[in-house]
Amino acid sequence: MLANLGRSLAQQSAGLLALFLVLTTGTAYALAESNTVFSDDIVDGEVTTADVANDDTRRALGGTDVRNGTLTALDFGVDSVTGDKINESSLSTVPLARQGGTGRYGYDGACNPETTTWIRCSLVVVTLDRPGRILIIGQVTAMVERENEWGSGACRLHDGTEPIAASWTSVRWDEEDIEEGRNHFTMTAVTNVLPAGTRAVAIDCQDHTGATTYPLARMSAVTLSGQ
Repeated sequence: MLANLGRSLAQQSAGLLALFLVLTTGTAYALAESNTVFSDDIVDGEVTTADVANDDTRRALGGTDVRNGTLTALDFGVDSVTGDKINESSLSTVPLARQGGTGRYGYDGACNPETTTWIRCSLVVVTLDRPGRILIIGQVTAMVERENEWGSGACRLHDGTEPIAASWTSVRWDEEDIEEGRNHFTMTAVTNVLPAGTRAVAIDCQDHTGATTYPLARMSAVTLSGQ
């Protein structure tokens, strides 16, 4: 009878020990048995960089370990993705670059102002899809109206809202210039940042002596991106 009692106590002790191991180190015990880690063995958020091999061994994470579409900009260092890693054909147009390089050519205009009042000689209509600048190039031919007459005048570019003061170009003749009778000049300016919308950029001219005319005024305008 004592022998039976001893075996019973031994079996109960073994059961209590097994229960203790499960309650206290059950996970570790299970890992030791299977040598495998499953998702339910890891507490969410507990795997850090230190737990992952940082080399080319089989223990390191590879591309097949990352679910497609789960990486975001926060997962990459600044300037860490280089050009040869990007499929250029997959890139869409940069928003600010869409209007860059859109150009318009103004018709051959002319004008004959008689006073210092500014007269429009040529214009071209330009549309900005978003705020930006415009490169304006104007070409003008000026001449005196009568022989042996001294002439003087000026022209400027206009951004569709206000004149561009820096583009002001003066022209004049004296008696030595009268044989040729013509003066050709070019004006170039880049506007300040203009709001989105349609505007008419132009060439305006004036006459200081009542003897200057502008038989040819042509212009080009190119939209520029960026602020």
